[in-house]
Amino acid sequence: MSLAERAGELFMIGFRGTDPGDVPEALIRTEGVGGVILFARNLVSADQARRLTARIQSCSPDLPLLIAVDQEGGIVLRLAVTPWPGAMSLGAAGSPDLTRRVGAGIARELRAMGINMNLAPVLDVNVNPANPVIGVRSFGSDPARVAEHGAAYIRGHHDEGVLATAKHFPGHGDTDVDSHLALPRVPHGMDRLEAVELVPFRRAIAAGVDAIMTAHVVFPAVEPDPDRPATLSPAVLTGLLREQLGFDGLVITDCMEMKAIADHAGTAEGAVQAIAAGADLVLISHTERLQREAIAAVRAAIASGRIPAWRVEEALRRVRAARERVAQRWQTADLADVGAPAHQALAAEAAAAAVTAVGDLGSLVPLRPERALLLAVDPAPVVEVEEREPAGSPVLQAAARLAPALRAVGVRRDPDPDEVERLVAAAAGADPVVVATFLAPRFPGQVALVRALQAAGHRVVLVPQRGPYDLLAVPGMAGAVVMYEERPLAAEAALRCLLGQAAAPGRLPVALPGHSD
Repeated sequence: MSLAERAGELFMIGFRGTDPGDVPEALIRTEGVGGVILFARNLVSADQARRLTARIQSCSPDLPLLIAVDQEGGIVLRLAVTPWPGAMSLGAAGSPDLTRRVGAGIARELRAMGINMNLAPVLDVNVNPANPVIGVRSFGSDPARVAEHGAAYIRGHHDEGVLATAKHFPGHGDTDVDSHLALPRVPHGMDRLEAVELVPFRRAIAAGVDAIMTAHVVFPAVEPDPDRPATLSPAVLTGLLREQLGFDGLVITDCMEMKAIADHAGTAEGAVQAIAAGADLVLISHTERLQREAIAAVRAAIASGRIPAWRVEEALRRVRAARERVAQRWQTADLADVGAPAHQALAAEAAAAAVTAVGDLGSLVPLRPERALLLAVDPAPVVEVEEREPAGSPVLQAAARLAPALRAVGVRRDPDPDEVERLVAAAAGADPVVVATFLAPRFPGQVALVRALQAAGHRVVLVPQRGPYDLLAVPGMAGAVVMYEERPLAAEAALRCLLGQAAAPGRLPVALPGHSD
């Protein structure tokens, strides 16, 4: 085939449906796409996932297709048979060996389901507390910590023969805009990028990471065009990543349907620009019409010479090399490994190691359930990368199991003044009042509740359910016990700490002015 006819191999596509019959075989066979991405919408169980991936692979008689998923852990788990902890939990636990073992456990489960590529780890250094899309998906705010844990996670994947993907290059950690919704910018100079954002990616490259995912973020220190994000920038992908950092692995874009691309260059034109800039594999996660339009646009750009032949040959070589690597490493794991007792125990170990006490809890812990009050804000997905909603409040559920005598009340995510007044009245005589917040800086009603309790003379213990940044919104706490994801294992570990049944060995993985652990 000509280079233009092989253009489909430079794409990874998603689709809707859970049945093997939902696989877009015609698109895979006729366009020859190089990979498929799966989401929670595609995955029901380990057995169903295995059958689905087998059907996908049957469409490629030559080399195995790259079958990828975002199985980061924590708030981004496409199939949560084992409740794997997220990056910030592992950063708080502080053990690279634990991170490696978790990475290996995640990879082994993916391998059992026929998934050969993970779009993880996240190597963004989350130095911006207001970051709406990275946050607890990062190992922390210290570049060295992120680099060390990222490399350990990659080693765990390599131990199991699964491709690992470092994201989002050159770094999405210091943004206050979600690239799913708009086009963020990181305005720092090269000295700062070298000292912070690029540190984990350099370490990942040294660790042999298989792929690097681009960020739909503008970096004016590297790219002179103020409207050209890294994904479309030759200066970033070729000049910085290839030539300066020396990466010769697979470069994959973030999804080209995200508004940072779709509302500017457009998905199809963005695909052309991304490949011309140095990307090897273009990710289009949802819409078949856009997938076909983008493949046609790239094919036309190759035929016209807009995308040079050498660039196409280079990209095809890297995609093919990744597929050959999968073929060489691949050995199907046992389906019984998915959710195995050893994996459940490892996830629980990590959750217990992550829970972090902040401030002086000496006079507050252990709680006396008959005197204390627990107010738990109801969590929910808040960004597009999340797909699975908690089945009720994990903090209330943990309290019911571990301390049935503890009075516990659910709170709406943004309580209005009337609800705040009722809750303060209900707290009369309680000591202390434990408030399990959820992204409090985004919901003024939560901040108003805590301040009203403080004004009424209560000692308030905060339990931030999604990372420590809530502490910045409500200063003056008597103490805090930090969770890094609103999941049952994290809630149970936090409650056990409050009840004096377990220690809180975690350390804050992010810098918080005025707070120490």
